[in-house]
Amino acid sequence: MADAPRRSYYDILGVSPSADARTIKSAYRRAARAAHPDLGGNATAFHDVAVAYETLGDPQLRERYDAEAGRPSGARPSGADATTSSSGPRASRPPGSGARRTPGARRTGSDEEDASSAPASYLPPFSPTNPPEVPLILAGRQLHGSVRQPGVLARLSSGARSRADGEARTTALLERALLPGYPAARLITGVEFDDRDKTAAGHLLLAGYRLAVIDSFTAAPGNFSWDGRVLRHQGRAVDLRLPETVRVVQDLFPDLNVAGWVVVHGAPDNPFAPVIDVPPGFDRSPAAVQVVNAGTAVRTIRAFLAAGPSPNAVQLPVLARLLALTES
Repeated sequence: MADAPRRSYYDILGVSPSADARTIKSAYRRAARAAHPDLGGNATAFHDVAVAYETLGDPQLRERYDAEAGRPSGARPSGADATTSSSGPRASRPPGSGARRTPGARRTGSDEEDASSAPASYLPPFSPTNPPEVPLILAGRQLHGSVRQPGVLARLSSGARSRADGEARTTALLERALLPGYPAARLITGVEFDDRDKTAAGHLLLAGYRLAVIDSFTAAPGNFSWDGRVLRHQGRAVDLRLPETVRVVQDLFPDLNVAGWVVVHGAPDNPFAPVIDVPPGFDRSPAAVQVVNAGTAVRTIRAFLAAGPSPNAVQLPVLARLLALTES
């Protein structure tokens, strides 16, 4: 007896391949409710729905998925037109690739995996007469620093606890899912810069000539929305300092390409919670701060780092400056 054909992501969400972004989002919400284990569904089906939406909800990933399945990318309506596709997350394109839309012209997920998994090299070259700026035993470590712990009074604040818990979960996530497959990545946790405003960041992740600035927090149930300027939870604005932090870090490290991520952690057993809504055509390029859940964070951050020049290099002068900002 022949095996049943594998269901496509469109089948999982119950939409046609020509569905626009709004239809896909609505279908995802219906499917997620139907598949939720607490509402009579099961964990496997709920996971399949989440993975399907992660791909179809991202214009570039959807285009790649359709190309691999032999579907014409031009079959979709204007909700996923060429403008949206070409202005998607440039993190997964090699430098200088511009707005070419041919799938073969982009750096693929396999290319990114190859770039990130290469052994680490150290820059600039060093020798016994020209020692490295960071002792090699320290430069070889992928984890540095520690989560910023709130003071005695700050512990009474739910916001401070949410931040500390979120940073701890992001540390565990990156240590488990990103660092083992990216030997050149260096994660520095609990950073305070020496600028006038004492700018702080939960994490900095360095690889090659790219630097990801990451803040995190845990959140109560409920959907978020992010329009590139204001983050809202159940309609209420959330205090977000990361855009300014990214600007400060870029000024301090002008030779690096700096981008920012806010990682929102929901239920520990569901990395794709909470849902974070963005408007149609939202700029997902690294030039804009991204607000993501844990299920999306590793993929997008790795893609950004691996798409840069010399992605497997550890820049020792930069690492030395970053380590000086922690107690590690």
